[in-house]
Amino acid sequence: MKYWLYRLAASDPGRKRLRTASKVTLSVISSVGVMLSFVLNAGGQVTAAIFAGVIGMMGILVVNDDTEKEKKATTLLIGISSAFSVTFGSLLAKWGFAADFFLLLVVFLALYLQRFGSRYFSICMIAFMSFYFVTLLKVGFPQVPSLLLSILTGITFAYLYNFILIRDKPDEVLKRSMDSFHIQANLTLYLVSDIVRDINLEKKRLANLDRNVQKLGDYARVVSNELGSTDPGCIWPGLSTNQMRLYIFDTAMLMETLSPTIRRLKEHNALQNKAIRAALLQVIQSIREAEVLNTNQMHHLENAAASVQSLRSLLRTLKPDETNREWLYLIRRLESIANHIIDGAFELQQSLQKENKQNNPDAVKEDDNEEEKKNEEETGIRPTTKKAIQAVIAGGLAILAGHLYSPAHQYWILLSCFVVLLGTETVGRTLVKALQRSVGTFLGAIAGFLIALFLTGIQDVIVLFFCVFMAFYLLPVSYTLMMFWITMLLALMYDILLGGITEQVMAARVSDTIAGVGLGFIVSALIFPQKTRDKVTTSTTDYLDALKEYVNRYIDRFNKEHTDYNLADHALELDQLLQTLITDASPLYRGWFGRTGLQQQLTVLTATNFYAKQLVASSTRKSQLNTNSKFGELLDHVQRSLSGNIEALSSAVKGESQVRIVDLEKEREQLERIPEESKSSEQDMINHLRLLHNIHYVWRINESIVYLAKQLGAESEKSDQNAAGERGAAQL
Repeated sequence: MKYWLYRLAASDPGRKRLRTASKVTLSVISSVGVMLSFVLNAGGQVTAAIFAGVIGMMGILVVNDDTEKEKKATTLLIGISSAFSVTFGSLLAKWGFAADFFLLLVVFLALYLQRFGSRYFSICMIAFMSFYFVTLLKVGFPQVPSLLLSILTGITFAYLYNFILIRDKPDEVLKRSMDSFHIQANLTLYLVSDIVRDINLEKKRLANLDRNVQKLGDYARVVSNELGSTDPGCIWPGLSTNQMRLYIFDTAMLMETLSPTIRRLKEHNALQNKAIRAALLQVIQSIREAEVLNTNQMHHLENAAASVQSLRSLLRTLKPDETNREWLYLIRRLESIANHIIDGAFELQQSLQKENKQNNPDAVKEDDNEEEKKNEEETGIRPTTKKAIQAVIAGGLAILAGHLYSPAHQYWILLSCFVVLLGTETVGRTLVKALQRSVGTFLGAIAGFLIALFLTGIQDVIVLFFCVFMAFYLLPVSYTLMMFWITMLLALMYDILLGGITEQVMAARVSDTIAGVGLGFIVSALIFPQKTRDKVTTSTTDYLDALKEYVNRYIDRFNKEHTDYNLADHALELDQLLQTLITDASPLYRGWFGRTGLQQQLTVLTATNFYAKQLVASSTRKSQLNTNSKFGELLDHVQRSLSGNIEALSSAVKGESQVRIVDLEKEREQLERIPEESKSSEQDMINHLRLLHNIHYVWRINESIVYLAKQLGAESEKSDQNAAGERGAAQL
């Protein structure tokens, strides 16, 4: 029970979902309540109260500007847009095709104007929904004044809850996100402790551990994103963004390393060694107890450092032999990463006590410049223009279908068609969203119809508000679940507005939804189609470009005096690029559209990403590592060859032929033989072993790159250095 309470506490990092759902629900309740009391006293219609709730909801959901000042301005502007749309819509209702044209114009502008900022989309979106509401309820011009009052009421409460009563506080969101991260880390360590104590290898527990590690990785990305816009020094005086990101990275990497390591330790019966098991448990327990951001709990951190030191001392007493050779290095790797966490934690504590605040404004400026350059390089028809054209064509067909097959609700098909095209860059993503919307609508219609049969009066209203909360609380989790609750909400709203709900109305809702999403998918597949495979190729090459820079900067540490490249920070960015790739590829390898080749490609890239993060997680952290001239020359050659291999893989991913890659096994052997050839001293041998340890995952990355490139048709060739060596041997 305690485990699930902690799981619930960590499930919403920063409580963003709770805050958004609460603001939306309270805005809807307040808007409906105030407007309902007015219309009952004035003898108006209940539709005005419902419309006030719609505006109160939209006034929060569609406002997505970057700054609070911009959000406030947009909130006021969408009120004006809604008022204009309601007035214009009531006048155009009698003109038929004029109303259709106006809706299509709004749909086009909503998508086309996104290039200039989210504000224009917000203005057009609420204009669309306001016009849709007017036509749905056949509102005439005499009812416009009451609807204008509804708009004023809804916008007022949206503004009140969004910017005054439940105002977004970035510092608070970051602090709560860190709390969720720590809770999830402790839950993961709790599972690891149980697995270590149990000698048997239980696959169910290991699978549960893998899920928790994956969730912790998601939380790490959430916190990293928050650190991009919020200075941690405002919450914990003395801490810098780089320090926090390094600590988050180390913690996430320890958990990510624990899962496969514990599995292999059990397979090799390493945990039957009581001393090893006890030392590991002590390290895990002490890290769980350490409150890194609490300066009053230094003794827990000191205990953690002592436990890691004890594990290190134990490892020194164990000599490699036939019984432990297979697992001893695994323990050493865990000890290395745990030591990084402890070192980083002590550094955080020292910074907290010194209150030495650091800033890095140049990094943000560089990102902005890169984004501007990217925008300047765009050529041809912009994606927003393509999407706008798709929406107009699909919208025109949807309106025609609505007039022919559903004249009582002629814009239901249009609404589904418009929404399914929003935020879907590729044909595959459009299809997935269409299926999710159809399934959610079908199940929600059944549930809403059944519930509406047993509810009356105030019960309908209470459940309706509950549906609002659940829909927007679960939206970031599942679009299908959101549509389930939204359809239930609509069923109850129809029950209130139309005086009852029938099977025919809900069946029409489901069929119109399927027709709308179907039209949206067909048009996206035929008009300016963005193929999912092309998008996956672009995302893959973006990831490989970032990987090449990351590996080059890592190897630079061996031969260059200084580098300001933050490896841990960029390792988290690599993680984000990989997650984007997996999301883009999901329509191709999930469900009915599974493709073994793509799944294999993603598996290899996931492994490569793990090796890349291990470079910084389990290596010596110094700006420069001491190397001799021969080691440095060979490593330079390895760096150039690995960069070439990554570029070759990128070419193979794009479908280019005659791609060649280089196997670096000979170079690896030469690097490992250097001490033997030069008859180095014992100290040089130790330094050399440390260097080999630091580049261990460079070889693993190259092996993955070479393997995947060969799978895609690349041919292997000898490196220039190996070829030269063989030519010299032949001459002798």
